[in-house]
Amino acid sequence: MRFGGRVALVTGGGRGIGKAVAVELAKGGAALVVNDLDRDRLETACRELRGLGASVTAVPGDVGDPAFVADLAAAAEREHGRVDLLLNNVGGSPGLPFRPFLDTPLDDFRRIVDLNFTSQVMVLRAVLKGMVERGYGKVVCVSSISAVLGQEAGSAYAAGKAALHGLVPSVAKEVARFGVNVNLVVLGNPPHPSRTAARQAYLDRLSHLGRVGRLEEFGRAIAFLLSDDASYLSGAALAIDGGLLVPRLNE
Repeated sequence: MRFGGRVALVTGGGRGIGKAVAVELAKGGAALVVNDLDRDRLETACRELRGLGASVTAVPGDVGDPAFVADLAAAAEREHGRVDLLLNNVGGSPGLPFRPFLDTPLDDFRRIVDLNFTSQVMVLRAVLKGMVERGYGKVVCVSSISAVLGQEAGSAYAAGKAALHGLVPSVAKEVARFGVNVNLVVLGNPPHPSRTAARQAYLDRLSHLGRVGRLEEFGRAIAFLLSDDASYLSGAALAIDGGLLVPRLNE
């Protein structure tokens, strides 16, 4: 029970990567505060997590709203007294299509950057002070290989994720001496329901492993960073991508 006695906050925990990490934390004995924008999806996920024996508090809402973020942190404090572990896992496109840079309205660009960057900043600020005061905390923020490679017709998404690559090591340097570890994961080729078969085949060809990643593989790797096994990792960027960021120079 490597997370026994710990309290974890997981944003975007109703499905996908967030849910996979929440499952690993629940199996490890953590008490969970799980957030998702979709109330029904969140309740379904939390029933599954409770079935694993975990204490789970569901807090539906939009982490792009500063008032809600304050309420989310307050709910964690009220239910469990603290937050020890944070998975900062919100991103994507807030109902907006990806467009070429010159075709993306500035307001849409800002909204996408805010979802992928500013929302994570707000959640991090809401829980980090308590971690520093208590002298313990593990934080993982979630980025994408798009932040490293760029993304055609997705510059706003790539820019928002890329901003995390400057934020995480900067914050890590400030809080490491207080017993708080802040790290970043760079995700590539996770399963995605809207991805076309042609797109998936293309990504599989680029991957050294030749296949899509399994959700439990992402979950276990991120859970490692949230555990005391990763106590000497600070400001790191761990690519969980099947080798997509490593070029094949001999082909």
